[in-house]
Amino acid sequence: MRDLKLGPNGDVIIEDGDAATVSDNDELNQRIAVTLQTRLDEFEPEEDSWGLTRENALGKAFNEDFLREDIEDAITSQVDERISVQEINFDENEATRSLSVDIKYTIPDSDEAQTVNANLGGDD
Repeated sequence: MRDLKLGPNGDVIIEDGDAATVSDNDELNQRIAVTLQTRLDEFEPEEDSWGLTRENALGKAFNEDFLREDIEDAITSQVDERISVQEINFDENEATRSLSVDIKYTIPDSDEAQTVNANLGGDD
């Protein structure tokens, strides 16, 4: 698949006067990050819900085990059901009230593990 390339703040990247694109693993990484950074039901391009619930991600309700399940469910149900999540690591920063997530995953067509990072809260 192919998609518009997004910068760290979500803006479309322009290269040589044209909108840049991403494909293959880069497109999949971007799709995972965008899905996880979108609050559930914040944006609904179709009738299906899209995004990640923040219930277990931020504040006093932060629960790594429940959040791992939420992330895996969001990825397999909204991005690609063939994705196999291998590892999820969290980096919580209470001072900035942010939570960064590193996800290691594979897809059946490739034995090579991919890693994607998503910021689930804060101003980063």
